[in-house]
Amino acid sequence: MTPPAEARRVPVVVAGGGPVGMIAAIELGRRGIRCVLLNDRPTTATHPKANAISSRTMEHLRRLGLARAVRARGLDDDHPTDLAYFTRLNGYEIGRYRQPSRREALAEAAAGTGRWASAEPPHRCSQLFLEAELKKAVDALPAVEVRFGWRLEEFRDCGDRVEALARRSDGVDEVVYEAGYLIGCDGAGSGVRAALGIELAGESGIIRPIMGGPMYATYFEAGRRAGWLAQDPAWQYWVLNPEIRALFIPVDGGDKFLFIAALGTGDGGMSEPAAMIPRAAGVDFPLRIISAQNWTAGYALVAERYRLGRFFLAGDAAHLFTPTGGMGMNTGIDDAVNLGWKLAAQIAGWGGPALLDSYEAERRPIGRRNTAFASRFADSIGHMPIGAAIEEDSAAGRAARAALRSLVEGHAHFEFTIPGIFLGLSYAGSPIVADDGSSPPPDDPNAYTPNACPGARAPHAWLAHAALHDVLGPEFTLLRFGGAPDPAPLLAAAEARGLPLAVVAVEDPAGRDIYGADLVLIRPDHHVAWRGNRLPRDCRALVDLARGAGQTQTTT
Repeated sequence: MTPPAEARRVPVVVAGGGPVGMIAAIELGRRGIRCVLLNDRPTTATHPKANAISSRTMEHLRRLGLARAVRARGLDDDHPTDLAYFTRLNGYEIGRYRQPSRREALAEAAAGTGRWASAEPPHRCSQLFLEAELKKAVDALPAVEVRFGWRLEEFRDCGDRVEALARRSDGVDEVVYEAGYLIGCDGAGSGVRAALGIELAGESGIIRPIMGGPMYATYFEAGRRAGWLAQDPAWQYWVLNPEIRALFIPVDGGDKFLFIAALGTGDGGMSEPAAMIPRAAGVDFPLRIISAQNWTAGYALVAERYRLGRFFLAGDAAHLFTPTGGMGMNTGIDDAVNLGWKLAAQIAGWGGPALLDSYEAERRPIGRRNTAFASRFADSIGHMPIGAAIEEDSAAGRAARAALRSLVEGHAHFEFTIPGIFLGLSYAGSPIVADDGSSPPPDDPNAYTPNACPGARAPHAWLAHAALHDVLGPEFTLLRFGGAPDPAPLLAAAEARGLPLAVVAVEDPAGRDIYGADLVLIRPDHHVAWRGNRLPRDCRALVDLARGAGQTQTTT
């Protein structure tokens, strides 16, 4: 590929304009780092995929000023987010796992009484609406050149730069970019990953009655007044019987729904999968198909490398999930946040030579952890035993439904009350985290113990007028609790290295108890880099460690 004389120069090319690519572009663009965002589709998503935004992702959106706009999308304020299980929609309700509506969840978070130790509980919202809000945000950033309807055609490593050829999807026009770095956020079939020769490792081809093997998803419109959905409102309506295992998800709180089932089940089978919808409902009703996609579940794969020189992988390009627990998109967004601040630091000049390597060191273990958890959730629902008499109005039927009720309600807690996964993730052992000898709590998906062990997500606390996360600076922040020593030496060391550092004094004994030290250094992605009751003897060494220019050390 020979670039024309007037090839465009830009620090970063982001290939892929889904949620992960747009978050990466926002993280760069809000810091004034110029980048180009390429997306082969002309618009944001039109077919719903992910339907759950995690508490951790909502914290990132809050930091970016987008949480309120995203919260306004999706289901109505008072719509319950229950998990409900039926023999068929017009049959028996087997069990129900109660979850709060949006209004109730926010009230619980404000009162500190909810299941999630965060100012931002999870949000049940389709990727359709999340992408629309992210697109507005990325379009508003002058540093980001947004090219929807353009694809990354080819690229090469030129040693001191990357050359990338972008071509408009209709083939009419093309541009060559000379960039410092390229991020592949281009999905499960990533062309970037393939061109780099990076393999995926893990499990694939797992077959389950549902969430393993060929799957079918259709986006359809049907009026509730047709009588097909007379059940109490829920966020997920599961259908479990010997013939069909399927899922209905309301997309907008109105007349639009997503239906998911395993292909080859039900009378429709492979030839007419849409016929499974009335079979799962248990009644014929008028509906309009908006879009449909076939896909394959049963993956737990992670790229063997997340970085190769000037090239990076993030999101589905780096890891493939079976979509249980709502973990794929949310793990990818965390990838983009982690990489975004590090690339910006490198380009701005204050990032050290090891900073970009820490992306793989921190995020690849999380990819392996999260795909493993998702597989456990898929096994739990996918292999759930269903009695042959489950639909009968008989003693045997009642017994079968009672037995299944305890299983589905236990499973719902196992899969959907998972603060440990999203809030308990830790980068302990990272080369840019200062070990203080403490041990983080056990990694339990269903339980989160707030802690500030170095590497942990900075725990949430309510202050007098704000959430603690809201008072953190845009880059590094030193929290100074109570009578902590004067941080002037650390500020001077940060200034000498160009590391942006804000100091926030917190007069809150409860916060001090959670953080476990008088001084805590918080990274731009709100993870703990260091903590101590006094400054280290060598503040420059700590600054160098945090910016990827020093040796891993323990605190003094």
